[in-house]
Amino acid sequence: MKYILKIALAAVLFFLFSCNKETIVDTPEQVGISKVTYYVVLTLKGPAFQSVVMGTAYVDSGATAEENGKPTTYTTSGTVDINSEGIYTITYTAVNQDGYPSSITRNVAVIPSAPLPGVDLSGTYANVGSAALTASISMVAPGVYFTTNCWGGASSAVIPAYFFCSDGATITLPTQKFSAYGNLQGSGTYVSGLITWDINLIDLSAERTKSWQKQ
Repeated sequence: MKYILKIALAAVLFFLFSCNKETIVDTPEQVGISKVTYYVVLTLKGPAFQSVVMGTAYVDSGATAEENGKPTTYTTSGTVDINSEGIYTITYTAVNQDGYPSSITRNVAVIPSAPLPGVDLSGTYANVGSAALTASISMVAPGVYFTTNCWGGASSAVIPAYFFCSDGATITLPTQKFSAYGNLQGSGTYVSGLITWDINLIDLSAERTKSWQKQ
């Protein structure tokens, strides 16, 4: 019996001390059998939404790109037509060493004229109509605003939109696609806190006049 126990103990000790211990890799480039990939971090220089007066030169502020803390290169796509009122998108893209892309965007609004001093339509607005709705309007760039809803009236549909207003009276909604309702455009007025605009849902062939009162 003692002989059998000695053989068994010897076998266990041989197994424990003869096995090669696997080295676990844990480096910035690899963890275990998985390779670590670092996506490029893109950061805009300047604001994410800018405005430029029609006919005025636009100079792109650019961006910075870093991969694992080190500067790298990026490409830029998109153009701004300074002779046509509207909202344009500039996209900055970089690809890391493993082929994975990263991107970031900037919106540039070409507005018809420079905003007059003191003009600011920001605030909370109530729908003029049977639907009990409110909308929040904020200035995102000089002369450019975003509303959480431009539709209203008797409809409970919520349609966000960007619009331009430089003189505190005339409103333009440039062609844009910002919701499930497709492309829209329109125009309107601002009088004593009341916004009245004609909204055209181009893809749905639906055009309505909507009003919102500042609270």
